[in-house]
Amino acid sequence: MGIELGLRTPAQKPRERWIDVAKGIAIILVVFLHSTFDYRTSVHEWQWVDYSALLETFRMPLFFFTAGLFASKVLSKSFRELVNLRVLRFGWLYVLWSTLAVFILTPILVGWPGVAGTAGYLASMFVIPNPATWFIFAITVYFLAAWPIRRLPLPVQVIIGVALTLFFQSGLLTPADSEWAKVGKYFLFFLLAVEFGPRLRRWVPSLRWWHTLVAPIVYVAGVVLFRWIGWLNAPVGSPSQMAAWLVLSVLAVAAGCSVALLVARWAAFDWLFWLGSRTLQVYLLHWYFLTIGWLAIAAVPVMPSAVVPFLAPLLTAFAIGGSLIVHRLTERASFLYGKPAWLRLPARRVAAQQL
Repeated sequence: MGIELGLRTPAQKPRERWIDVAKGIAIILVVFLHSTFDYRTSVHEWQWVDYSALLETFRMPLFFFTAGLFASKVLSKSFRELVNLRVLRFGWLYVLWSTLAVFILTPILVGWPGVAGTAGYLASMFVIPNPATWFIFAITVYFLAAWPIRRLPLPVQVIIGVALTLFFQSGLLTPADSEWAKVGKYFLFFLLAVEFGPRLRRWVPSLRWWHTLVAPIVYVAGVVLFRWIGWLNAPVGSPSQMAAWLVLSVLAVAAGCSVALLVARWAAFDWLFWLGSRTLQVYLLHWYFLTIGWLAIAAVPVMPSAVVPFLAPLLTAFAIGGSLIVHRLTERASFLYGKPAWLRLPARRVAAQQL
């Protein structure tokens, strides 16, 4: 009876709640990874860097998959509508928040680059994704790239996505951890969401709770297997490393969605659903709170060793909580999180009727 009281009934559970839960899981993992960066101090790193590296195949594939789950409808519209509804929105957010990052984050984290350097950063963000906002850049590019190939046969689309993933993961054009490489190699997961998302959403209601355990078990088994045979730790760009990365990333999407489906059944995780509906705002704002946290840690002369393991989790909680508070205080300034009303393609001229 205790278990039943913890579960949601169909009447209590909003439809497709699991998608926001999956987004909530993904954003926590993304912020946690960023919390381990050593821009101003390295005290907080502890062993979290190694542990976080194990989730490389989990974080961003799941994040981009959930970002594409509702994209199929807008991609079925005309190119003009696509631009007005998605491309201009994300393009605006990318330019706005990249500019803020150049003027606020760069001087604090990297150092004041001077007038010429600042101008260079501002100009380069149109050809090199800004490190603080590259996810937004990627989503903008993905909508533009997915629209012209949407009518190709599904196998051809998957082949294109896999080829891009392997090419950018290989490091032949640019290092596999560069912003452009990340934009290229995660397109596959956005495409998979566009094509399989509607089917998955129709299939989900028929799943039982024990079905959701299969994919996580397979993913963990895959991680163990690839580590045991040495493929996961092989040199980046080697055939074995790329194969392991691709297989585990696809399995991670299934595992992440499965965990979200299981967690969404429990009222105790309502907060995760709530967080998942605000991932964009957290993504845009969390760097500023991490910066505050890093500066605060760096100001401590001697950090007690007993505290060090908890610093990265505390930074994560601080960054997410602070982002949510600031969004709540600034949500009326809609241009910070959405497209201004004036930013749209001009209406087509309608030829006057001839008498």
